[in-house]
Amino acid sequence: MELQNRSAAVWLIAGAGIGAAAMYFWDPNRGRVRRAMLQDQAASLARKGEHEARKRTEDLLNRSKGIVAKADAGLPIEANAVSDDIVVERVRSHLGHLTRHAHDIQTEVNEGVVTLRGAVAPDKHRRLVNDVLAVPSVRGVRDLLVTAKEAACAS
Repeated sequence: MELQNRSAAVWLIAGAGIGAAAMYFWDPNRGRVRRAMLQDQAASLARKGEHEARKRTEDLLNRSKGIVAKADAGLPIEANAVSDDIVVERVRSHLGHLTRHAHDIQTEVNEGVVTLRGAVAPDKHRRLVNDVLAVPSVRGVRDLLVTAKEAACAS
Protein backbone atom coordinates (compact mmCIF):
# COMPACT_ATOMS: atom_id res chain seq x y z
CA MET A 1 0.00 0.00 0.00
CA GLU A 2 2.80 2.34 0.90
CA LEU A 3 4.46 1.78 -2.52
CA GLN A 4 1.27 2.88 -4.28
CA ASN A 5 1.16 6.04 -2.16
CA ARG A 6 4.76 6.86 -3.12
CA SER A 7 4.01 6.25 -6.77
CA ALA A 8 0.95 8.49 -6.56
CA ALA A 9 3.00 11.20 -4.82
CA VAL A 10 5.68 11.08 -7.55
CA TRP A 11 3.03 11.42 -10.25
CA LEU A 12 1.40 14.28 -8.37
CA ILE A 13 4.70 16.17 -8.04
CA ALA A 14 5.58 15.49 -11.71
CA GLY A 15 2.17 16.74 -12.82
CA ALA A 16 2.53 19.85 -10.69
CA GLY A 17 5.97 20.52 -12.21
CA ILE A 18 4.68 20.11 -15.75
CA GLY A 19 1.74 22.37 -14.97
CA ALA A 20 4.00 25.04 -13.46
CA ALA A 21 6.30 24.91 -16.51
CA ALA A 22 3.33 25.21 -18.85
CA MET A 23 2.00 28.23 -16.94
CA TYR A 24 5.49 29.80 -16.92
CA PHE A 25 6.02 29.49 -20.69
CA TRP A 26 2.42 30.12 -21.85
CA ASP A 27 1.72 33.04 -19.54
CA PRO A 28 -0.26 35.63 -21.59
CA ASN A 29 1.96 38.53 -20.40
CA ARG A 30 5.53 37.20 -20.41
CA GLY A 31 5.24 33.73 -21.99
CA ARG A 32 6.32 34.83 -25.48
CA VAL A 33 9.49 36.47 -24.11
CA ARG A 34 10.31 33.43 -21.98
CA ARG A 35 9.87 31.06 -24.93
CA ALA A 36 12.08 33.29 -27.09
CA MET A 37 14.77 33.33 -24.38
CA LEU A 38 14.62 29.54 -24.10
CA GLN A 39 14.92 29.23 -27.88
CA ASP A 40 17.93 31.60 -27.93
CA GLN A 41 19.64 29.65 -25.15
CA ALA A 42 19.06 26.35 -26.96
CA ALA A 43 20.47 27.80 -30.20
CA SER A 44 23.51 29.14 -28.34
CA LEU A 45 24.12 25.76 -26.74
CA ALA A 46 23.86 24.08 -30.16
CA ARG A 47 26.40 26.54 -31.65
CA LYS A 48 28.81 25.91 -28.78
CA GLY A 49 28.46 22.17 -29.28
CA GLU A 50 29.11 22.52 -33.00
CA HIS A 51 32.19 24.67 -32.33
CA GLU A 52 33.51 22.13 -29.82
CA ALA A 53 32.93 19.27 -32.26
CA ARG A 54 34.79 21.21 -34.99
CA LYS A 55 37.72 21.83 -32.62
CA ARG A 56 37.92 18.18 -31.64
CA THR A 57 37.77 17.07 -35.27
CA GLU A 58 40.60 19.44 -36.19
CA ASP A 59 42.65 18.24 -33.22
CA LEU A 60 42.15 14.60 -34.26
CA LEU A 61 43.16 15.42 -37.83
CA ASN A 62 46.32 17.21 -36.65
CA ARG A 63 47.23 14.33 -34.35
CA SER A 64 46.76 11.90 -37.24
CA LYS A 65 49.06 13.99 -39.43
CA GLY A 66 51.63 13.96 -36.64
CA ILE A 67 51.49 10.18 -36.35
CA VAL A 68 51.98 9.83 -40.11
CA ALA A 69 54.90 12.28 -40.03
CA LYS A 70 56.57 10.38 -37.18
CA ALA A 71 56.11 7.10 -39.03
CA ASP A 72 57.58 8.69 -42.16
CA ALA A 73 60.57 9.98 -40.18
CA GLY A 74 61.28 6.46 -38.98
CA LEU A 75 61.81 5.16 -42.51
CA PRO A 76 65.35 4.53 -43.76
CA ILE A 77 67.24 7.66 -44.87
CA GLU A 78 67.02 6.69 -48.56
CA ALA A 79 63.23 6.46 -48.35
CA ASN A 80 62.79 10.05 -47.14
CA ALA A 81 65.98 11.79 -48.28
CA VAL A 82 65.82 15.54 -47.83
CA SER A 83 68.13 18.07 -49.44
CA ASP A 84 70.78 19.75 -47.31
CA ASP A 85 69.17 23.15 -47.98
CA ILE A 86 65.94 21.99 -46.34
CA VAL A 87 67.85 20.54 -43.39
CA VAL A 88 69.65 23.89 -42.93
CA GLU A 89 66.30 25.70 -42.87
CA ARG A 90 64.89 23.22 -40.35
CA VAL A 91 67.91 23.60 -38.09
CA ARG A 92 67.88 27.42 -38.36
CA SER A 93 64.19 27.47 -37.51
CA HIS A 94 64.76 25.19 -34.54
CA LEU A 95 67.67 27.29 -33.28
CA GLY A 96 65.36 30.29 -33.18
CA HIS A 97 63.26 28.47 -30.59
CA LEU A 98 66.26 27.47 -28.50
CA THR A 99 68.24 30.68 -28.15
CA ARG A 100 67.80 34.41 -28.61
CA HIS A 101 71.14 34.61 -30.39
CA ALA A 102 70.51 32.12 -33.18
CA HIS A 103 71.97 34.61 -35.67
CA ASP A 104 75.37 34.17 -33.94
CA ILE A 105 75.44 30.46 -34.80
CA GLN A 106 76.57 29.46 -38.29
CA THR A 107 75.16 26.23 -39.67
CA GLU A 108 76.36 24.12 -42.55
CA VAL A 109 74.96 20.79 -43.68
CA ASN A 110 76.73 18.15 -45.74
CA GLU A 111 74.81 14.93 -46.45
CA GLY A 112 72.67 15.43 -43.35
CA VAL A 113 75.57 16.16 -40.97
CA VAL A 114 75.20 19.59 -39.38
CA THR A 115 78.24 21.69 -38.48
CA LEU A 116 77.62 24.32 -35.81
CA ARG A 117 80.00 27.26 -35.28
CA GLY A 118 79.67 30.24 -32.99
CA ALA A 119 79.30 31.19 -29.35
CA VAL A 120 76.56 30.01 -27.01
CA ALA A 121 75.80 30.34 -23.32
CA PRO A 122 77.42 27.56 -21.28
CA ASP A 123 74.08 26.41 -19.84
CA LYS A 124 72.51 26.03 -23.31
CA HIS A 125 75.39 24.36 -25.14
CA ARG A 126 74.58 20.67 -24.50
CA ARG A 127 70.82 21.08 -24.92
CA LEU A 128 71.27 22.97 -28.17
CA VAL A 129 73.45 20.22 -29.68
CA ASN A 130 71.07 17.47 -28.52
CA ASP A 131 68.02 19.33 -29.87
CA VAL A 132 69.67 19.92 -33.26
CA LEU A 133 70.47 16.22 -33.41
CA ALA A 134 66.74 15.51 -32.91
CA VAL A 135 65.69 17.64 -35.91
CA PRO A 136 64.22 15.42 -38.66
CA SER A 137 66.74 14.36 -41.36
CA VAL A 138 69.78 15.35 -39.28
CA ARG A 139 72.18 12.41 -39.37
CA GLY A 140 74.84 13.88 -37.09
CA VAL A 141 76.24 17.06 -35.54
CA ARG A 142 79.80 18.43 -35.67
CA ASP A 143 79.99 20.61 -32.58
CA LEU A 144 82.42 23.50 -33.14
CA LEU A 145 80.57 25.77 -30.74
CA VAL A 146 82.38 27.63 -27.98
CA THR A 147 80.78 28.75 -24.77
CA ALA A 148 80.32 32.49 -24.26
CA LYS A 149 83.13 32.52 -21.65
CA GLU A 150 85.60 30.90 -24.06
CA ALA A 151 84.55 33.28 -26.84
CA ALA A 152 85.28 36.29 -24.62
CA CYS A 153 88.76 34.94 -23.79
CA ALA A 154 89.57 34.24 -27.47
CA SER A 155 88.82 37.80 -28.60
